[in-house]
Amino acid sequence: MPYRALELTGIRTYPISERRNLVTLKDLVDPAAPAPPFDNPELDEVADRIVAARRAGRPVIWMMGAHVIKCGLSRLLIDLMERGIVTHVATNGAGSIHDFELALIGETSEDVATSIEDGTFGMVEETSALMHQALREGAHLGLGYGESIGRFIAEDPRFQHRDISIAYTAYRLGIPFTVHVTIGTDIIHQHPMCDFGILGWASGQDFKIYCASVSELEGGVFLNFGSAVTGPEVFLKALSIARNLGYTVAHITTANFDLIPLGDYRSKVGPDEPVYYYRPRKNIVNRPTSLGGKGFHITGDHKETIPNLHHRVVAALDRVPLPSQRLEEDPIAALGRDSPAAAEQLRALTERSPQLRDVTSTLAQAFRIIVHSLERGGILFLGGNGGSMADALHISGELLKSYARPRPLPERVRQRLAAVPGGRVLPEHLEGGLRAVVLGANPSLASAVDNDNPERAMGMAQELYALARPGDVFLGISTSGNARNVCHAARVARALGLHVIALTGERESELSRLADVTIHAPGRQTDRVQEQHILIYHTLCAMLEDHFFGADGGR
Repeated sequence: MPYRALELTGIRTYPISERRNLVTLKDLVDPAAPAPPFDNPELDEVADRIVAARRAGRPVIWMMGAHVIKCGLSRLLIDLMERGIVTHVATNGAGSIHDFELALIGETSEDVATSIEDGTFGMVEETSALMHQALREGAHLGLGYGESIGRFIAEDPRFQHRDISIAYTAYRLGIPFTVHVTIGTDIIHQHPMCDFGILGWASGQDFKIYCASVSELEGGVFLNFGSAVTGPEVFLKALSIARNLGYTVAHITTANFDLIPLGDYRSKVGPDEPVYYYRPRKNIVNRPTSLGGKGFHITGDHKETIPNLHHRVVAALDRVPLPSQRLEEDPIAALGRDSPAAAEQLRALTERSPQLRDVTSTLAQAFRIIVHSLERGGILFLGGNGGSMADALHISGELLKSYARPRPLPERVRQRLAAVPGGRVLPEHLEGGLRAVVLGANPSLASAVDNDNPERAMGMAQELYALARPGDVFLGISTSGNARNVCHAARVARALGLHVIALTGERESELSRLADVTIHAPGRQTDRVQEQHILIYHTLCAMLEDHFFGADGGR
């Protein structure tokens, strides 16, 4: 029998103008301003490790509580994002609210003028209504919490101060901005429009995105500013998931910034711990670095520590700027930094088939896009006609099972399969696979669409629309680049937020104009182009197999 629950529909809200302002535009710290005095030699080491990580192409994750934004420090973080230093920003629900208000009205606020005694605390109308609208729209597009907020700020003309928004900057730069919500802690949870299903899904999606970033943290840096519970707990769980899935995340740098001094914070966490359970020490400084790397705890006011950290990082960059990583300069060498085995496959292609040297850059880009999608649970959709349809089926066959090397199942999967009644034969005969779906291979659907739809060549587009989600990839194969049904599918892919890759001939075409990346095979005659396509996609399949199941960290 369900328990009694209060309905929120009757809650009275109040205009944002009645809330007390904490920070306004004039309070925001200028990145060019000198940093206040602050002396801590460990801060210098943390700054050096941040710059070294980015020069090596490793990530820097910035986790923070809302206090960082309430202190007026947004512009410093935005500057580090724009310089390519910070590669992922994470915060709690309150952090996203203050950032949202800064973008909307140029101020952040705390509570209504009246007190909590009369039930008006936090009952603000505009912030809550607009944020829930942003989350609803984003969820329908498959976006997580942070990206939904950034997108809404970017597209709604009411946000006249978006340049000081961290969510907007992350959306503009393509940097993950994740929001990790605790239900019932934020003022927008009090609003009649709150849909807790969407709220939970959006924040859950952000947690998975956050886990993906943590899985790539080897050699990188994790920073936590003023989050005593959410930041440490979310980080430790994400790190556990990454290691459980077989990712190497051992030699990392972690740093916790807080007002609380800890004395000998590097001492072993054990039974003689003080009564106060300080999560950041255990979950950020000590435990995550037990396999390697180094953890730091730096005590000080955020108004002192963050400006000084910013100053030291920028000073180091001014001496030696970050190296350019433009893919077109040397695509094989650039790819080799992240996926050496895949880069070797690309190099081997150019040695066997010198006529394909010009496709190395776009083939490397296509590989990165597909890897990024598959690692995050996405699907590679493939489409083509005639011989290109056969090529699409050929590619899926190479990805769904072993292509050129064994793909043994992880031990944990083998155990689960063997434990199913009658499943003992499965672990020895199943192989690892990559998610690939060929459009148009269902004759029942294709014939139904052809019979029922007056518009020709809509079958692939219909199938893709029903199956695809943002973050998936569509690879369209057409020797001419003008196949009507493939182009319709590419249009659907773009509208749904998929990456579009075209494999075509040397001419520019309708498909190439729709694609994010076009691999132009040399030749204009259909059969000659298809011959080059086989060489190209065999290399792509080998690159993906080596990345996921070989020397690049197969799992």
